Amino acid sequence: MNTNGGRTPKSVAFGKQLIRYQYEPGELTRLCDESMELTAERLDAIAALKPAERGFENTVLAFENAIADLNDEMGPLTFMAYVSTDEKIHAEGAACEEKFGPFLVDVVTRKDLYDAMKEMTPRNDAERRLFTETMQEFEKNGLKLPDEKLEQVKKLKQDLSVLETQFSTNLNNDTTSVEFMPGELDGVSPDFLGRLKKADGGRLVVTTKSADYTHVMENAKSPDTRRDLMFAYYNKQADKNTALLEQAIALRHRIAELMGYPTWADYRLSDRMAKNSKAVLEFLNGLKSKLALRNKADLNQLLKFKKEIVPGATQVDAWDVNYLAYQLKKRDYALDQEKVKEYFPADDVVAGVFDIYSKLLGVSFREVKDADPWSPGVKLYEIADAQGGAVIAYFYTDFFPRKGKYGHFAAFSLVLGRAKVDGYSRPVSAVVGNFSPPTEGKPSLLKHDEVETFFHEFGHIMHQTLTRAPYSSLSGTSVARDFVEAPSQMFEGWAWSPEMLKNLSGHYQDAKKKLPDSMIKKMIDAKDFNRGYHYTRQLMLGLLDATYHTSGPSVDTTKVHDDLYRELVGLEPLGGGHFQAGFGHLMGGYDAGYYGYLWSEVFAEDTFTRFEKEGLLNAKVGIAYRRSILEQGKMVDPQVLLREFLGREPNSDAFFRKLGIKK
Repeated sequence: MNTNGGRTPKSVAFGKQLIRYQYEPGELTRLCDESMELTAERLDAIAALKPAERGFENTVLAFENAIADLNDEMGPLTFMAYVSTDEKIHAEGAACEEKFGPFLVDVVTRKDLYDAMKEMTPRNDAERRLFTETMQEFEKNGLKLPDEKLEQVKKLKQDLSVLETQFSTNLNNDTTSVEFMPGELDGVSPDFLGRLKKADGGRLVVTTKSADYTHVMENAKSPDTRRDLMFAYYNKQADKNTALLEQAIALRHRIAELMGYPTWADYRLSDRMAKNSKAVLEFLNGLKSKLALRNKADLNQLLKFKKEIVPGATQVDAWDVNYLAYQLKKRDYALDQEKVKEYFPADDVVAGVFDIYSKLLGVSFREVKDADPWSPGVKLYEIADAQGGAVIAYFYTDFFPRKGKYGHFAAFSLVLGRAKVDGYSRPVSAVVGNFSPPTEGKPSLLKHDEVETFFHEFGHIMHQTLTRAPYSSLSGTSVARDFVEAPSQMFEGWAWSPEMLKNLSGHYQDAKKKLPDSMIKKMIDAKDFNRGYHYTRQLMLGLLDATYHTSGPSVDTTKVHDDLYRELVGLEPLGGGHFQAGFGHLMGGYDAGYYGYLWSEVFAEDTFTRFEKEGLLNAKVGIAYRRSILEQGKMVDPQVLLREFLGREPNSDAFFRKLGIKK
């Protein structure tokens, strides 16, 4: 592959600090601005070429390389907004991200660049794919519109980018917490109580980070405590982010109109597997009636249990669901997650998951001991190919909550894979999460759903880092949004295998003591518990997103949420809540795309059937999956990749079996 060598990002050290996190005041901002300025100069040079001077090499490939270099420089800089422990660097990273979005909009709306590339002739299949995808990206940003409309689209998209960044920054910077007296937290574990910060008057501080929120909502006996914490959680940045979201919906609708689409959903879906909003709504509404009976049965079961606790209870409230489900599972299946997690020390789980992926995908993971990460506890690993031992990629793990850090779980691509003249570049990624932190005398211990979450997120890391696609814009997880979750969802299946659970487990006081067979059986038996509610909630979120983006420019996002929650979930929503203000997906690239979690799961369950049939640790099947799915990026359409791996057309049979409903 004949591409240029790229330039070395100043945000990537390739030394002791693989990803830089230390900057002098103003340095990150300067590097951010310089990177965009230098890229603009390179793009100007492409646009300035006379027609007789243009060729595929100095136009399409030169554009691809300029943007690839830019992304490799900006990825680590903007990442600081999600993980930096230095408030000033954190703020500079967020400001850089806010400038970067509009800059990219300016790039893909440049008519001079489009004109310089549109007549080029690709020389091979890989170049044809790149050319097609690049031209589609420009055209989807208005390059076939009259100049006046193109300028409108450009301005609207730049404004939209700023709103989206502000929304995410608000959530990253959020420090919402609630103070409770110890008696109000009756039911939570002693370990949890022991790690809470203390406020005046003997009150304890519970944050709205996922580790705190989940534990209290599942264990606190007081409904008032659960309601108060849910109210705080559902109102994080409520005033600011609700307004930002509604402004974004209006801008999106106007962009869609200018682009000739009836809705933002139709505009966004035109290059995805679903293709249009009609297909998405048919898919989601097709699940609605199928799930309704299962959800109703689940809620009736919870209400029956609540009546045992609160005689005379007539309804399940929104803040009851997690508590009742967790406690009922503990009773009926004799399954206490506080006991289960004693067998899942985080360090051992991580090592065990690495071992499974290693055997399956033909790679090895080695911690880089002299790494200098951005926070204590963060680790850097190199990925080596089992054949020959060559290092092919790197990734960081940042597992525990702290002030100002991203509040959920996500896999970040920091340096993307691509072919260069000196060989294939080594991708760098980071898995960022919020496991339950260590407590006094105990290491971090994971509930089973946290184990499952790590399988999922590490699936994204493998998709990002094992790529062999020749072009950065088409590598790793740069695939159709409604396919991107399929690999990570498929890997969740390993978290439910008795053999895998045995291998992963080891009591924190004696690693030789594995998870007992009786406990594993209870976990498997309880797997289907409350599944109707779980998938109904996913359906509600998919329809919430779809409704927001098919309802015109003016949407009362709170009313739409509350109405759908009543209709689909069958409960009264939390009064005064603003769930959507914390629904980061809506402003983080999943707008008109949240349905993709359910859509992708169809393919995840289907691909998992081959591993079920041929062996969960069958290296031959694992390598086939690596070659057919993980390495390809967007060089091939998802349907073709699936057909190649499965040896047949994909289908939804396994998905409907999992849901326990008829197709």
